Amino acid sequence: MKIQSVTTSVYTYNVPEMEQPGNSGRWNAIRNLVLVRVETDNGLVGYGEADAAGGPAIITSEVVEKEIGPQVIGMDPICTEAIYAKLYFGSLVHGRRGVILNAISGIDIALWDIKGKYYNEPIYRLLGGARDRVLGYHSGGFYHRGVPDEWYADEARNGLAQGYRAFKMKIGRLSQEHDANRVRLVREAIGPDCKLMVDMNSKYTVREAIRMARLIEPYDIYFFEEPVSVDDHEGSAEVGRHIDLPIAGYETEYTRYGFADLIDRRAVDIVQVDVNRSGGFTECQKIAAMAATHRLPITAHIFSSGMAVIASLQFVCGVETGCLLECEANKNPLRTEIFKDFRVKPDEDGNIRVPDRPGLGVTIDFDAIEPYRVK
Repeated sequence: MKIQSVTTSVYTYNVPEMEQPGNSGRWNAIRNLVLVRVETDNGLVGYGEADAAGGPAIITSEVVEKEIGPQVIGMDPICTEAIYAKLYFGSLVHGRRGVILNAISGIDIALWDIKGKYYNEPIYRLLGGARDRVLGYHSGGFYHRGVPDEWYADEARNGLAQGYRAFKMKIGRLSQEHDANRVRLVREAIGPDCKLMVDMNSKYTVREAIRMARLIEPYDIYFFEEPVSVDDHEGSAEVGRHIDLPIAGYETEYTRYGFADLIDRRAVDIVQVDVNRSGGFTECQKIAAMAATHRLPITAHIFSSGMAVIASLQFVCGVETGCLLECEANKNPLRTEIFKDFRVKPDEDGNIRVPDRPGLGVTIDFDAIEPYRVK
């Protein structure tokens, strides 16, 4: 079996201004999906997503089709280690992070989809099959223009009614006292028995992060996500030495090399990767092995389409210390309408069950997402 073609399709959802979700640094006006399609000479087809956050999706698409994809034509799709090594080490001069790794990730996910279909197994079982469900968390609390603070509490109550038992919200855009009040309102809305997490998107200095942590410690925070710059590993470790909240991160770190330093410095307590940025399943399972060596939980960051959701679900269910699935609350049809046979829905315990079908375990509804296609 050999790889015959690598192609992409690009989809874009333009978010209305008053619905645009904000974090500590920006408003998200566009949601993209760069869908990677890999076909073999025996007719097997796999799909993946190459992340395009922070840049034009068409650039990621061009890198997949004109630089990364042609290098794998004729290779055996089952040999994901050989393919990853060829692509990663062959692009070191202008790769290592960013768009090149995003492109590699999309191809790698598609290859694992093929591998699962070839062996008639879901990906999580090929990764190790650690569990068949994982706690989902309601990823809301994004900043929205013109809403009162009580809006965030109402949003959390809505998530509670949907069955979620864990919640995350953004902080860092407003004053620390104002954000601490928002955290208080959400904690009161969900009660004492649910997990509550906060995400700063690398907004703070070390001193600011420590101060913020102390302000919200009374609200029983399950993790404190990305308090400082992703490049300041020592700063993250210093924050950790001064607070009692577990630090999660870093979604904008790439590959085992970046995560090895984070783990060795004790800069994170919960290892947070992004499967469609950090090298796909092939690289993320190596990061997961390092996390397991240190008995650190590992989870996946998701701020993209349904392809990222299903890949992340397969990943966290497959590896030893996998925990939590990020379930974004913002409107995004590229996430909610993309599949014919899978929806994120918590069970009675707040868990999300992984599909027990080959590969990624989903069927893409191309008709549903066609209105958003731009390439």
